[in-house]
Amino acid sequence: MLRKPNGQWTTNSEEVYQHLLETHFPGCLIDGCEDAVVNAANRAKPIWMPAAGINTLDQIVSNDRIKWAISTMAPFKSPGIDGMYPVLLQKGIHHLVYPLQKIYRESLVSGYIPQVWRTAKVTFIPKPGKPDYTVAKAFRPICLTSFLLKGLEKLVDRYTYVADL
Repeated sequence: MLRKPNGQWTTNSEEVYQHLLETHFPGCLIDGCEDAVVNAANRAKPIWMPAAGINTLDQIVSNDRIKWAISTMAPFKSPGIDGMYPVLLQKGIHHLVYPLQKIYRESLVSGYIPQVWRTAKVTFIPKPGKPDYTVAKAFRPICLTSFLLKGLEKLVDRYTYVADL
């Protein structure tokens, strides 16, 4: 059980997880929560504004860069909620590169990230050397997200890094 900021103790495991999530991810939307649909509808949609046209998009999302991004992932890292291991993407990259290119480009142009990519599986592990493990800050969150999103992140990171040089 964990001690809340008001001094009360959590009474069950669901309350413990709720407190950990609220502490580490204030304002997060929790799957299965009825308020999540209402809160998601009220949030402003972020818009990605490309600085240039199709040439910039070609530089960010090319077949070679997609292959590079997928190949740099450790093959058997734990997957997000989609259950997709990087090795599955790596072994099938020749079949996946063109569909991924279309999805990634459309995602950047529209500013839309698929819902399943925005959902993370979170596990909390204790931070070593903490004197008190009854407070939420004594735990560190590990977020498992989709490797498809991580591929897109690598492409954008690589583009912005090269552009900064």
